[in-house]
Parts: sequence; C-alpha cells; structure tokens
Amino acid sequence: MTSILESCVSVNAQQMFEAQVDEAVQHLCQTLGARLSAILVATVKHIVGREHAVRREKVARDLVRPGRCCRCGSTRSQDFSRNGYRPRKPLLTTWGAVPFELPRVCCQCGGSVRLDFGELLQPYQRIGGDVDAQIRRLGSLAVSLRQMQGWFGHLRIGNLALRTLHDRLQLLADLDPQQESVTVPPILQVDAIWITLLRPNGQVRRDRKGRKRAVKGRYKVPIMIAMGIWPESGRREILLWGIGKDESAEAWTEFLGTLEAQGIRGAEGLQLLIHDGGTGLCAALQTVWFNAAQQRCLFHKLRNLSRVLRLPDGLTAAQKKHQRQKLLQDFRHIWEAPRYETLLRRYLHVVRTYRATQPEAVATLRRDFRATVTYYALEQQFPGWERKYLRTTSHLERFNRNVRRRVRAANAYHSDSGVKAMLAQVVQEFHQTQPQG
Repeated sequence: MTSILESCVSVNAQQMFEAQVDEAVQHLCQTLGARLSAILVATVKHIVGREHAVRREKVARDLVRPGRCCRCGSTRSQDFSRNGYRPRKPLLTTWGAVPFELPRVCCQCGGSVRLDFGELLQPYQRIGGDVDAQIRRLGSLAVSLRQMQGWFGHLRIGNLALRTLHDRLQLLADLDPQQESVTVPPILQVDAIWITLLRPNGQVRRDRKGRKRAVKGRYKVPIMIAMGIWPESGRREILLWGIGKDESAEAWTEFLGTLEAQGIRGAEGLQLLIHDGGTGLCAALQTVWFNAAQQRCLFHKLRNLSRVLRLPDGLTAAQKKHQRQKLLQDFRHIWEAPRYETLLRRYLHVVRTYRATQPEAVATLRRDFRATVTYYALEQQFPGWERKYLRTTSHLERFNRNVRRRVRAANAYHSDSGVKAMLAQVVQEFHQTQPQG
C-alpha cells in the first residue's frame, strides 16, 4: 500500500474488495466440494462394507446396505466393488457452484449399482436445497418468475432459467390436497373462491416461426376449500381443496363426497357444518349426508339483506351508506340476542316493522331463517364453545384472503398445476401457524 501511495496511482478499492471476495468464495466452494466428496466416499465405504484394497471375501455374505444393482437387482455388499468416479456438474448453492466427484460402484454381474445418499444428494440433482428454499420463499411473496430470475442473477450461481424456476415451484403441487386429518373436527366450514385460469379455447394460431399454437382464453373457475375447526383449542386445518368447473350440485357433490370418504361425518365426531347457503351446495348436501347440524353463514345472510334494501331516491353515496347501515342494524340485532326466545321476539318485530317498506329484505330474512339459528342449540350442548366459531365462515374467509392476495398478484394462472402449487404453499404456511391440540 505504501508503494501505491508514493506513486500516487489511483486505486479502485471496491474492485479490489470484490476481487478478494470472489477469491474467498471460490476457495470456500472448493472446500465445500472437497467435504462433500469425502462424505460421498464415506457413504460408498459403508455400502460396500470394506476399506480400499480389502477383498470382497472379507465381507459377510448376508450384509445388505442401501444400494441396488440396476441389472441383477442384488443388494448384497459382497457383490459390490468401487468403480472410480463419474464427473458431475457442480451443485448450485447460494454460496456458488460447488464442484465435486461422484463415486461409482459396480456389481460383480457388470451392472451399475444405484446408490442412495439420502437427503444429501438426490439423483440428477443440480440445485441445492438452500436455493430451493429461497425459490419457495420468493414464491410465497408472490414474486414473478422474471423478478426471481433477476434476484438470483445477483448471486454467484448465475442466471437460472425461467423454466427451471417454474419447475422448482411446481414441486409444491406434490402436497396432497386430500390428506386425511388426524382427528375429525367438530366443526366444518366449506366455501369457494373464484380465480382466472387460462385454458385452450379450441382455436389455433401460428407463431412467428409458423408453428401452430393453441389459443388460450380466460375462464373463471372456483376453488373449493374445506376447513376443520376444533373450538376447544382454536386449532384450524385445511382438510381439502380442489378446482371445480362451477358451483353446481354435481361439482359440490363430488367435493363433499371426497370429504365424507375421508371419514368426516357425524358418527366420527362432526357436529356442525357451516356454509354460505349456495344453491348448488345446498342441493349437494341433500345427496351427501354428513349427519351433522347445518349453520347458514350469518355474514353471507347479512350481505344478501344489504343488497335488497330499498333506499330513498336522491341520496348521495355517503347518505346511502349511512341509511343502509342504519336499516341493517335492526336486522343484525336479531342474531345478537343472548337467548333463543329473545331472538324470536326480535325476528317477529323486524318482520312486522319492515314487511310493508322492505318486502324484499323481509322475504330474504324469512328464507332459510331456521338454518341461521342452529348455533343456539350447539351453545346449549357445548357450553365451552365460543360463538365466534359457530355462526359464520369467517375463519375460512381469513384463509381465503391469503389465497386472493396471491391470485391478484398473478392475475391469471396458465395451468391447473400452477394453481395447485400456489394452494399447497398457502396451506403449508397456514398450518405452520396453527396451534396443535
């Protein structure tokens, strides 16, 4: 440094520092590669059951280790011997590209032995687990593939192709949406949210190179979701999800039939089913019998009442909002009664008060009114259950907010597998925050 200062030569300190960092990272990757190769060699030593230069006759004939011949199917260590090393592409990690050598093992029949290195190294693995973790973290933040590609471009692993990033995210779709719950929940909530999916519409066009390509159209499809709730502990679990064609009775029957086939029924402990009262869903519940009480979601009921309220003409938007809230408060007051007898008195009072001025609202109120008060019987049967778990699908709606956030960020999905991968990731993150019990 003294000679540099004496000669007054300008120095790019940032460039010098980056060069030192590159050299240190390269040395680190070489060290990691050497350690990884040593672990693989030790694994091969365990599989063949002997050190180098030890004859196979020294190995017991009944010794079996995690290795299988691809030709004869033998798993005996006495049949195996080392066969040098096979060059492999470096393993891409967040530290950089880690070079290593993959040891080979052959069988006495001449076939290659398939080695099992467990979670350390999978067959044909090119990307390390730490990179996969970063891909999934960015995916959970609704980062686009191109933004994700740019982020990895600043790391020392180089650019990852969009197809590679897409395929790594699709691995989340392997999570089973029809997993069985450990115990049947006392309360079941079902609902559907709509998303935009791009699917071929039957038309064909030619791209710039003259190749025929299917034209995709935008289609609205529902995602049907079922949540189980344990009111004693507050635990919530997504039991099932699926993509339907619509919310017809046939689609809901198939979805609910899968739930019933998992053992979720009244005989196994299910006490209450909460839903929004959709026509197709109610028709499906006549076919799939859960043998449990049904509760009409009060939130959806009040929303339907708000839509049919008659308001005077000439009001501003703020005045309409205030008037609607004032009228809706009388209807909402019905379900706030502490006892069932009080609820009936309030119900009759509202019907007599508004049947002349708000006939549509009164008709909506009277429609399936009995299904909106099921929670009173449950409160008497289970005094320890809080009312917030018994009246609405609000807990499922909170989960749906996370799904809608991802849907809005994506705008439209190009495949069913992309939707399933997104749902599996949201469900996995949701379950990690739930209490166990």
